[in-house]
Amino acid sequence: MAGIRQEVFSVRSPIVNAYIVRGERAIIIDTGIPGFGEKILAKMEEHGIKPADVSLILITHGHHDHYGSAAFLKEKTGAPVAIHKDDAEALRTAVNPPLYPVGVRGKVMQAISSMIKTPKVQGIEPDILIDGELDLAKFGIDGKVIPTPGHTAGCVTVLLAGGCALQGDMIFGGLLRKHTPSFPYFCRDKEQLLKSIQLILDKNPKIIYAGHGGPFTAGQVWRKFFSDL
Repeated sequence: MAGIRQEVFSVRSPIVNAYIVRGERAIIIDTGIPGFGEKILAKMEEHGIKPADVSLILITHGHHDHYGSAAFLKEKTGAPVAIHKDDAEALRTAVNPPLYPVGVRGKVMQAISSMIKTPKVQGIEPDILIDGELDLAKFGIDGKVIPTPGHTAGCVTVLLAGGCALQGDMIFGGLLRKHTPSFPYFCRDKEQLLKSIQLILDKNPKIIYAGHGGPFTAGQVWRKFFSDL
């Protein structure tokens, strides 16, 4: 696969981001809320990517805003859907795992979320359960999926050859300063989250994409989470 240029296309909204990676084939990383799949298909068309070119739909973790259009996109592309085994039940049942708010921001967001009527999410049986690292070569991408738990038990990050990391909610962009890294609103295990962030930083990424806000440099992330330790 050496010599194949890999491109990352961002599909952004005020609510959530998804990504398309094109190498020998294409993969979709996260699918957004219900209805977001149309935006992803439109971005694919903009860059000459056909639905049949998609070899994998990867869900970074089991929250509605990241897998809400998974069923729709699987129907449109025929691609298998992958998620870590520890978050697979959320995808099957379309029920979020428990939310553990981080600080005041998390508690406020939890209260707001409980009052907002969200679109109905369709559950889907995953085709691939991730347990450990997953080599993406067989999907036409030079890179791998690495478990990075903390936000949820089954969070994963994609590391591409060339130094690009794509993660869901391990690192958030700020509400007003979207390119400033911060803790996610919710975190199952803060100590494990920090270990996962350090694991990714140890891979020396040139750029880190996020499910909300971003992208960030490795230096920005290190200064936010580790400069005072």
